[in-house]
Amino acid sequence: MKNIKVLKNKYEALGFVEALIAIMVVGISSIVLMEIAVNTMQNTIQNEIIDTMTQYAVEGAEIAQQIADRDKEDESPTYFPTLSDWGSCFRFVNESGVYSFYKDTENLFVKYDENTDRDIYKNEAVIEEDGELFRVICLESSSPNPSFVIGRVVVGQNMSDGSITKGAFVKDYSYLTVIKL
Repeated sequence: MKNIKVLKNKYEALGFVEALIAIMVVGISSIVLMEIAVNTMQNTIQNEIIDTMTQYAVEGAEIAQQIADRDKEDESPTYFPTLSDWGSCFRFVNESGVYSFYKDTENLFVKYDENTDRDIYKNEAVIEEDGELFRVICLESSSPNPSFVIGRVVVGQNMSDGSITKGAFVKDYSYLTVIKL
């Protein structure tokens, strides 16, 4: 009878250990599933931000072409930066529904160097409708006597450095366009 009681105690102890192992396996499985869910949500957020940045970049290319067209129609064009200003980045300003390139108080285009002035233009070129994204366009000469200019619209988040996609931050988005002059 004593041997039966000892075997019963050992069997109950094994059942307890098996239950602990099962709880541990379920816990680890839950952690893995939660990590997958978090990664999926992060990717969804990043994709949404990138989609919004793409829309603003394409819109920026259209705005630049509209400004160039308005410059062609005017007898004394002053809306589009001249060849001497190219090689720089510019921001847009919306005045009563009409976009133009931003000018200072002396009526000169405000230019930014893309590589060194990011900390400046990421705060000055904020897209009004969004508040967390900025947009600039960088113009490059196509020839000494150009009939078009190559523009690169850069859209980024003003709270990140724009160099890496990680978490809720995404890399700056660049969109190339050709603007007919």
